[in-house]
Order: sequence, then C-alpha cells, then structure tokens
Amino acid sequence: MERLLEGLNSAQVEAVQAPDGPVLVLAGPGSGKTRVLTHRVAYLIGERGVSPYSILAVTFTNKAAREMIARLNSLIGPDCQRLTIGTFHSVCVRILRREASHLSLDSNFVIYDADDQRRLVTQAIKELNLDNKQYRPTAVHGAISRAKNDLIRVDAYQPPTYWHEAVARVYERYEALLGEHNALDFDDLLIKAEELFREHDDVRQRYQRRYRHILVDEFQDTNRAQYELLKHLVDERQG
Repeated sequence: MERLLEGLNSAQVEAVQAPDGPVLVLAGPGSGKTRVLTHRVAYLIGERGVSPYSILAVTFTNKAAREMIARLNSLIGPDCQRLTIGTFHSVCVRILRREASHLSLDSNFVIYDADDQRRLVTQAIKELNLDNKQYRPTAVHGAISRAKNDLIRVDAYQPPTYWHEAVARVYERYEALLGEHNALDFDDLLIKAEELFREHDDVRQRYQRRYRHILVDEFQDTNRAQYELLKHLVDERQG
C-alpha cells in the first residue's frame, strides 16, 4: 500500500483512492496528472483486486502513454501487459483492426499522417480545378478536420459560407481518395470507432463489459468524437 502511494501529496492520494464511479479531477500543467493516473491503476489492481484486463487508461500523447507503461511495469510487473493503455487514436486503431468487418473496413488499412493528409487535400483541390491560393490546402484540411472532430461526416456537411462550399467539394473528393488508398486519417480513427459503437450494440456492450474501469488523462472536452466514444463505453453503468 505504502509503495503505491509513495511520493504523492495529499490531494494526489485522495484522487488515487477515490471510490468507484465517475470522478473528475481538475489539475493544472505540471501537477502530476499522469503520475496520479498511473498510481490509480496500480492501486485498483493491488488494493482492490481489479483485473488488469478490465482497465482502460487513455492519455493524450504517445510520450505520456510510454511514461505510464514504464511506471506501471515497475509498480505491478507482468500484470502491466494485460492493461489497455494508449492515446485515443492508438486505442481506436486496435479496436478497428479487430472489428473491421463490422464496418466493411479492410483490417489492413493504412493510417495517413499529417503530410499524407495535406498531400491528398492538395490533390483533391487540383482535381476540382480550385485556386490553391484561395483554397490553401492547410486551411481546407483544417476545416475538414474540425468537421470530423465534431462528427460531421461528408454527407451531413452544411457549408456556412461560399468558401466552405468549396471545402464541401474537397471533403467529398478527399474521402473518396482515402477509400481508393485503403486509408484512414487520424480523425477517422475516432469517427469510425464511434460509428462502430453507435451502430453495433453487441460490439459496444462487449467492450462495456470488458472495460469496467476507464481512466482518461487530459480529456479534451471540446472534441465531440472523444466525448461520444467515452459515452458509448460507460453508458451501461450510468443507466
């Protein structure tokens, strides 16, 4: 017990030992959020007998995820291998590759990084004979990404301005090009996972039963896709 709480201040200890159920911890930069989350996981396993298999810990950066894994390896040893730890995107990749058939996806899909995405947007702008000075690829891609983070798919996109009417055309072509390359962009990883849970009750309930303890580091409450994903995973317990 002492080892699991070693080096924590009183507020951090309170967060680590919080009772089951929804808990929101407000903490500023450098206050030890990732450290608290790590010790909370170790506390659940070591003191409450929670199975590592039933814990999902999601953080915002790959660096923080690696830090959590390294700390937990020293705190709980081999049990760390049975945890699900990663960024929202990396966790969604694992789920989508496993459940690809439910969405008519090829499980071997490739993931396009920021450079790949801008290249594809540039190609779409060129194919549509749009002026790439008026419709700069970076700006157009940003508009498409914001729409995706708000779970606005291409068929539901409502252009608020003339400029956005061109964005809608690029968005449609961009999505077609992704499909031709068997590719998903970073935003698609969240969108497709949300779609999976929303449209397939059996899959959603299976993950709800598995992940009885969900811990989120640096949750972005402005990202609707992340919010809806979490809602799908906890709804069963919230009634």
